[in-house]
Amino acid sequence: GGGLGTWGPAGWSVVGAVMYSIDEEGAFEFDVDGVKLRNLSREPRAAIVVDAMGPKRGLSMQGRAELISSKRARLKPVRKFSWGL
Repeated sequence: GGGLGTWGPAGWSVVGAVMYSIDEEGAFEFDVDGVKLRNLSREPRAAIVVDAMGPKRGLSMQGRAELISSKRARLKPVRKFSWGL
């Protein structure tokens, strides 16, 4: 899994665990519900971080989330960072 950051209505970031997959274009697809869905419906900016089997390997992506169903979204990258890969 990984962690997804969204923006809450008070302007504070909200980070929670997320299950994801990567589509053919390199975008992250992930499940949304509750707080994630409410936040992304209001403000599409989001970030995801994935640790690749340890703290010295991973990937972080910032972008805009597109809701593709009532339970699924896609994060289209604007910025990507990786380390140790």
